[in-house]
Amino acid sequence: MTSLGKNPLLAEKTSIQKAGVWAKAHQEIIAVAGILFLFTSIGIPYYLHSQAKSENDAKGVLNLGQYYLHSQVDPKNGPFKSTMERDQQALQTFQRIITDYSGTSTAKLARFYVAKTQYSLKQFTQAYTSFDSACRELGGTPLGEEAYLGKIISLEAQAQWVQATTLAETFLRDHSASFIAPQVHLTLSNIYLGNQNKEKALEQLKMTVKNYPDTFWGREAARLLENLKS
Repeated sequence: MTSLGKNPLLAEKTSIQKAGVWAKAHQEIIAVAGILFLFTSIGIPYYLHSQAKSENDAKGVLNLGQYYLHSQVDPKNGPFKSTMERDQQALQTFQRIITDYSGTSTAKLARFYVAKTQYSLKQFTQAYTSFDSACRELGGTPLGEEAYLGKIISLEAQAQWVQATTLAETFLRDHSASFIAPQVHLTLSNIYLGNQNKEKALEQLKMTVKNYPDTFWGREAARLLENLKS
């Protein structure tokens, strides 16, 4: 009698039979494995391609919104008859990015420009909310810091002096080396003046002149000091 070990054809047939029995008993596992394989080999590349396309499309819309922001305002010849019309068109364009391309990194940038345009349109409450979102989404970047300043000036525009003061003082304590620190100092001096605290306003202006003498902000602080003294 021939053993399996001495008859390779019989051994191979037996192995195939065993595999068939195992496959029949584990049909669901095989089906799931097949689906996972298809998703990995087809689904992921498609998803990455789709994301790349969405990112490129979002960038195109962002460029269009920025074009609107810098477009000419001319009551007769246009393309925009007023600054409000121009800014409203830009705002709608930036908001479209957030709605249609929410998963892209460009949508984070769009959030900042939405806030900036809302501020320009004097929609200060909405601007604060948008700047706050942009500040969180762009944290650790220059635009993230500018969004923080946007929060401060949005509160200032609403005469919310206490909240604005707290935000500005916190920023200067935690980010004293920031490129927008001199601007925050000047903003804080305006907030103090709005809150009838001239002494602290003068302190901020003097500090700005001393620490940033050769900058626009230092020169502006010097000019404001002269005006307050006169």
